[in-house]
Amino acid sequence: MSDGVSAESVDISRDERIRQRAYEIWETEGRKGNPGDHWLRAENELREGNEERSEATVENAPAAAAARANSAANGKS
Repeated sequence: MSDGVSAESVDISRDERIRQRAYEIWETEGRKGNPGDHWLRAENELREGNEERSEATVENAPAAAAARANSAANGKS
């Protein structure tokens, strides 16, 4: 990339946005559901530009909830 941003950092940024949106979806669904489905929905929303933002973010979540969501989003139990 010509502006000095590596492709790897762009992928990390994209994955981070997907992770945050998947967390928001998980929160709005009562902290239930399939993490893989949340990830795919988030990916599709971001690709299509139809992202509906909520106030639920990992940054605003209690540490334990953020850790559970992160583990769920990454397929870890």
